[in-house]
Amino acid sequence: MKKFQILCVTMGQKNFSKIKEMNIHSDVVFANQANQVGYEELKFEGYRAQMITTNTCGVGKNRNIALMYADAEYCLFADDDVVYYDGLAKKVVDEFEKHKDADVFIFNLDSEDGDRKQVKYDKTRRCKIIEKMPWGCVRVAVKLEALKKANIWFTTLFGGGCMFPSGEDSLWLTALKRNGLKFYISSETIGRVMFTNSSWFSGYDKKYYFGKGAFYQAVHPRTFYLWMLYICFRTRSKSKISFQKSLSWIKKGKYSYINNISYKEL
Repeated sequence: MKKFQILCVTMGQKNFSKIKEMNIHSDVVFANQANQVGYEELKFEGYRAQMITTNTCGVGKNRNIALMYADAEYCLFADDDVVYYDGLAKKVVDEFEKHKDADVFIFNLDSEDGDRKQVKYDKTRRCKIIEKMPWGCVRVAVKLEALKKANIWFTTLFGGGCMFPSGEDSLWLTALKRNGLKFYISSETIGRVMFTNSSWFSGYDKKYYFGKGAFYQAVHPRTFYLWMLYICFRTRSKSKISFQKSLSWIKKGKYSYINNISYKEL
């Protein structure tokens, strides 16, 4: 079994140019959302790149497609706006080899977006049982065997192209933690992310708060109103709308999640 593989979601790709753009030097699976269906392979530098193209809309669905083709011991999730630093595969494999009980590793990423800076860690350590998880999947590597045993997949309700605009990564990570997978945080920085052409984040607007409302109802139904107040206070200086309207849109997200209504239907 190969040691390392990247699982990347992308859109509209007609070739394997992302390999060079992302500075990939390992096996990689591209789950490519487009207006056609197909499968291609490319051999490069002794590695294998696979391109699974479908007309399946939704980032969670496409992460699941990539997972179905995964066949390495350790897999790193990716978006196509990440550029990796040299030595990526060795950094990921070494961390798992040094910490044999780790099922999930969170790595550092540099960000070129001042409004969406990434929390960085200077020490490798075990993740605390109760700890914030401000991480997107582009920072996450997993031990594939542990993930398969847990049988946890990405939600198809949340994320770009889905009924609710965001939260698929956090829902998935929460499910992993609740199922007992062991999380570690790494001090290693593996690349930089540009956050270009986001399918859901256009600032702290109605859609943002709507998505948070649906997410909090899905993950924290008992403490929903505490989370609602927390996010509105935390983002009030950056928000495009008033504090009262942000509260209103979070409540609409809660209502929509309960009643299976999308943002477009409001």
